[in-house]
Amino acid sequence: MKLSVIIPWRNRPEIETTLSANSRIFAAHELEVIVVNCAGNAEQLSTALSHINIPNLRSLELHPAKFNKSLALNLGVYAARAPYLFLLDTDVIFRDDSIPAALDMLETEAFVTIERAFESAPHSSPEDSEIMEVVQSLRIVATGQREASVETNRLRITDGSKSAPGLVFLARRHFIEVGGMNSDLQGWGWEDIDLLLRLQLGLGLTHRQIGSVTHLTHGDEVRYFGDLGHQSEQFNMAICMENYKVGHFWGTYQDDVATWSAKLESH
Repeated sequence: MKLSVIIPWRNRPEIETTLSANSRIFAAHELEVIVVNCAGNAEQLSTALSHINIPNLRSLELHPAKFNKSLALNLGVYAARAPYLFLLDTDVIFRDDSIPAALDMLETEAFVTIERAFESAPHSSPEDSEIMEVVQSLRIVATGQREASVETNRLRITDGSKSAPGLVFLARRHFIEVGGMNSDLQGWGWEDIDLLLRLQLGLGLTHRQIGSVTHLTHGDEVRYFGDLGHQSEQFNMAICMENYKVGHFWGTYQDDVATWSAKLESH
């Protein structure tokens, strides 16, 4: 087994649709799929997964008071059995099989994100325009000649696709070395950007992109913003920037495993 696909989940019924659509690609590779139920309805997930025919599909259950995507990913990686990981969202379907090429890239001290994400229900059709792309990016220069950059968003006017920084292939050892995700972050937003920055600032890895996916279009009503509401992304960014200022480029993987591994239920 070469790859562990980790999917954090909380009461998202589309998991059945996306796993069914991805099953052909998953079945073509030596991989496992781990769905981590974090504060969600166990019966709902069990019913959805019972309709899916994917080898090495299993679910894990965590019972914190609130959904925490970073915590779910950290415990999913703890339970993973393969040397490489793919961090996947519950509402994403592969448009092409980018797994072999991504795994080859991981042999070069790199991590890989999905290059193009298309909406299943786009707001508008691709158009002729003098503007081809609109790019928002973040670049950090730290001491010791360390630099990190992330495209927080790239909208391609010509085909309507966006970048997908939260869909990440990486080596399991690199995930653990950088301390995994930061579960101190709350609600929705910035946890994926934080990981990509820390993989560069903490480990010096190279960021590469490949492949395309379809994102099942939805509104904010299905996102878990927590108690902070829509301000959670700004709150999380502020936490991360304070960490970077003092040279703290590590996540909470070890602490989360110590706290939660004995409470983790596997199905």
